[in-house]
Amino acid sequence: MSAFESIVGFLVVIGVAIAAVSNYLIINKLWKRKHMKDVAESVSISAALLGLATAGPLLIQLAVIDRTLLPTLKTVVGIITGIVFVAIGSGIWVRENRGISFGRLLLRSLKLEKSESTDLIKAMLQPKGADEILRILELMAKLDHHVHETEVELLAQFAQRWKVDPPALRAGKVTEDGSMIEIREAVETYLGLQPPHEQAAQLLDVLNLFSTADEDVSREERIVVEEINGMIQQYVGEDTVERRTYEVVIVPQSAEQFDAVESLIPGAQLSQRRGGKVISVGMFFSHDYAEAVCDKYIALGLFTAQVSG
Repeated sequence: MSAFESIVGFLVVIGVAIAAVSNYLIINKLWKRKHMKDVAESVSISAALLGLATAGPLLIQLAVIDRTLLPTLKTVVGIITGIVFVAIGSGIWVRENRGISFGRLLLRSLKLEKSESTDLIKAMLQPKGADEILRILELMAKLDHHVHETEVELLAQFAQRWKVDPPALRAGKVTEDGSMIEIREAVETYLGLQPPHEQAAQLLDVLNLFSTADEDVSREERIVVEEINGMIQQYVGEDTVERRTYEVVIVPQSAEQFDAVESLIPGAQLSQRRGGKVISVGMFFSHDYAEAVCDKYIALGLFTAQVSG
């Protein structure tokens, strides 16, 4: 093992330790006040549940398939933190909630959070790239092939608040296919405007709100939120541990296939890898998202593979 690899390995260990300590400090602060109603209501149940939903498959990938210890430990720490957040946010330790089942408390907390959804709209005063944000939200609303009335209302409220034209979107089934890839490209465009870090972090909160607006988080919504979460965390520089990435590569089997790829990915160039000559489609933060990108090109008859970064 080289000196560089030893240093990186040491920093990863330190990063996991820091993540564990920081999560403990966050939980400890809440735990001492878990019986207070205002504290319980300040916890976002939707965000915690969505985080747990995305962390589960990641834990299986890291622990069972990749068998990487430190990333697995960091994911476990995140899952434990998410479970504590859900428990505290439900209000099970609040005195006036005694005798009420956990299920009823959880539903009540989710309804309260939904009623407070416009608070985030009020907080994001005329953000940089308002049109781009609305475009992202429009694509998100159409991702599951059905636009919910709540999503239309939220888009209208954002547009009115930011004094921009709302998307021409109606509730009901949409004919065009939703595209996770198009949403990611829209987020890349938005981040390319270099918005303030706090505003970029709020975008993730808005997407979490949108994905739960119809009270049914689809697999596509879960995957795209997980991918965008990685993009935004990288942008704002929140990661204390280097994030695992997944590269998608195409292996052209002929000159004709290379020409086809070049038309799909302008400027595509062959590079020599251990397995032969490949074209890199891109690096992604979500294993499931990378798989979805692979499926897109495989459906076109191109030999495509995913490579862990």
